Amino acid sequence: MTVKRRNHGRNRHGRNHTRMVNCDGCGCKPPKDKAIKRFTVRNIVDKSSLRDLQDACVINGYELPKMYNKVQYCVSCAVHRKTVRPRSAIDRKVRYQGRPGLADKFRRED
Repeated sequence: MTVKRRNHGRNRHGRNHTRMVNCDGCGCKPPKDKAIKRFTVRNIVDKSSLRDLQDACVINGYELPKMYNKVQYCVSCAVHRKTVRPRSAIDRKVRYQGRPGLADKFRRED
């Protein structure tokens, strides 16, 4: 039988079952290995208010804390929000290794 994707749309190599997670878009429960996960880091306030807060702050050099959020979407919500995009049959075979500059950042120089 023909196969559309090499991993069948999952990341469950060598495991029989994975737990379900809640989709942050629609509330359905995709398996954890099939859900599209993104980790977002944002400032608590927007840029326009940030300067006002820094001017009014008593402590010099105080940095506002950031807001860390991990979102998990089912495939349909991720496509709808343009988190992921459908690719052609040739481009589906291209496998990405994450962000290119991140590997260089943690590489040891001996």
